[in-house]
Amino acid sequence: MTLYNFNKKNSHNLSGFLIFGLFLLLSVLISRTSFLNTPQTFAQVGGVAPGETLETNPKIRNAIVTATVPDIIPPSAPILISPEDDTLLNDATPTFIWQGSTDNVGISYYQVYLDGSILYNNIPTSSTSNSYYALVYNSGSGQYSLTPTASINNGVHTWAIYVFDAAGNHNNSATWSFNIDTLAPSFIITSIGPISTSISAQDLGSIPDDPIELEDNSPEFIGTGESNSTVKVTVSIPGEADQIINFTIDGSGNWNFQLGILPRDEIITLNFVITDSVGNISIITDLKILIIQEYIIYPPTPTPTPTVTPTPTPSPTPTPTPSPGVLPTPQPSAPPTPWVTPPPTPIIKIPIIPLDEIVVIIIKEIEKLLPESIVAIISQTPEIIRAAILKTTEFLAPSGTLVATAVIPIFSFLTLLLQLGEQMSWQLIVKILQALGLLPPKEPQGIVYDSDTNAPVAFALLTITSAEVSINHPIIATIVTDVNGIYQGAQLPKGKYIISVSHQDFKFPTEKQRPSYLTVQEFYRGEVFEVSSSDFQQLFLIPVDKLTETHENRSLKKTLRRIIQKIRFINLFWPLLTISVIITIFYPTVINLVVLMFYAFILLKKALKSLKRPSLSGYVVNTNESPVENAIIRINDLEKSRLIALVTTNSKGYFSAFLEPNKYQIQVSKNGFVWMREGSQLSLEEIDVTQERTSLKIAMKDVNELYKEMFKEN
Repeated sequence: MTLYNFNKKNSHNLSGFLIFGLFLLLSVLISRTSFLNTPQTFAQVGGVAPGETLETNPKIRNAIVTATVPDIIPPSAPILISPEDDTLLNDATPTFIWQGSTDNVGISYYQVYLDGSILYNNIPTSSTSNSYYALVYNSGSGQYSLTPTASINNGVHTWAIYVFDAAGNHNNSATWSFNIDTLAPSFIITSIGPISTSISAQDLGSIPDDPIELEDNSPEFIGTGESNSTVKVTVSIPGEADQIINFTIDGSGNWNFQLGILPRDEIITLNFVITDSVGNISIITDLKILIIQEYIIYPPTPTPTPTVTPTPTPSPTPTPTPSPGVLPTPQPSAPPTPWVTPPPTPIIKIPIIPLDEIVVIIIKEIEKLLPESIVAIISQTPEIIRAAILKTTEFLAPSGTLVATAVIPIFSFLTLLLQLGEQMSWQLIVKILQALGLLPPKEPQGIVYDSDTNAPVAFALLTITSAEVSINHPIIATIVTDVNGIYQGAQLPKGKYIISVSHQDFKFPTEKQRPSYLTVQEFYRGEVFEVSSSDFQQLFLIPVDKLTETHENRSLKKTLRRIIQKIRFINLFWPLLTISVIITIFYPTVINLVVLMFYAFILLKKALKSLKRPSLSGYVVNTNESPVENAIIRINDLEKSRLIALVTTNSKGYFSAFLEPNKYQIQVSKNGFVWMREGSQLSLEEIDVTQERTSLKIAMKDVNELYKEMFKEN
């Protein structure tokens, strides 16, 4: 325990001695430094200054000490302003602008570094000019602007500013890059259609003086050039407004564009203006092309046959006679037959015109018929849109016959779906397809007609509802009339029913009263009818009243339906067949050939139908021998008690029906008319078409005339 205290005490003493020794060492060093820097006035050795005594407190001394502090603080970093980082320049002597530096003592000079090396050294801090550069210092903003006198090479460069003060301390700015491009952009046309070329904007001599002849009237131009440059092409066609095409060369330096349909046998001039990213420009002017017309020549030009020169016949040698006498007179040889050149065979030249060119020719002819205001709007359509339309036409051409054939029924189907969408069902879709003739029709059952004109009402929607109160789902069936106003395919079970009709242009039931000479089936107004047998045929002639056209009942759906009422595939059969044949000639694809076979099948069917025997036809006239239009002809099978055909008369009062050989019953109905014959006042008659074609002439009497005759008799 005693030993521990001794050691602890000695350790405290040792620490104290060490601290005291360090203090003395520092005092000596400080006093040494002060002594070396003390001015020439020193205290005397005795410690008393002149004029002092020991009584004046000689320990207080006032002395001045000076020291030199070194400058070790660098200037502030310069701030780069222009050219900005990653900028593009078309100036080979760009002006370098930077914000000046500050320093605690003062700036000595600057340095401009280019691509990591000193470009200019010892740049002063004030404006100056020499043979290397011009320096402008703006004291207000503290900015320096240095413009080199020598050009800097094209390409990518880096630049930075270094600053130095008087003590040699320095600092530097950030390092930025810029790209100098003072060269006109490269641009080479490597091919025009199938022809390889090397037309360069850098070599105007590469532009041919004569037009480049092509067969394709929409050639594609392909080439290379400076990436991201913009190109403006002006296409000049005689007699037409210039076409302007703009495009950009891609990042890989490739480009291509295709012209629209061009006229043949006309010199077409193209001018190119190429502008790169910094505004440098290249041009190609007066590049001419000529689209030549191809022909099928018949007969083919024969290979010329060399003319054979006839060999002259030698004169006969006279034969000497054994006896002397007169020598025989030699007979002259026959003259050669002259060569007769056969008359030239007439040559037929048929121009070969592609389908897309035919379309353009048709469009141009249509434009001639349009008002100038509409033509002006069409002419302002961008070329890219026109090219897209032609591309689409060319894309659709391999299946063009299918598109042309299907567009009418598809349009009609979609329009009816739009109209009847609120009551849509699979059953109704089938009825729509039957009404459009896209599915085989069933037996006719009735017709919807205009109560004023007796004209059939196409695409009317019939809804058959149950009149039984106990039925949970009152709607039994929905039917759509076809383009002839005929409805079909409604077979109802036993029960009581009501038919309602809806149409955008007509109102049901009619406000007209049923004439006394017509039955409920001939003039249906929404009465309840009963089906007593599953074989019962619900035959009704349903009149509807025309609605007055107002602004409120006009709509897109109504307009579309009016259009499809006038468009029928049967009416467009021959135009569509012609278009299909033309398309197939130029594009004999499998699809086009199949559609053409479809048309051939329809033609065959038409031919067979026209040859079908026997058939029934006739005319319906009034007492003045004038045709009765829209008279409804019902033809019933007597054995089956079923309606076989339902037709209407045309504007000439004509009707026809193709029937199997049999005996039939014919009925004729027309509002305001009665079919009266001698010995019969019924509007029906039996006909026999078992042997040959039967033709009828049906005379109907106006009800008003009939009433006048009856009143006169009374």
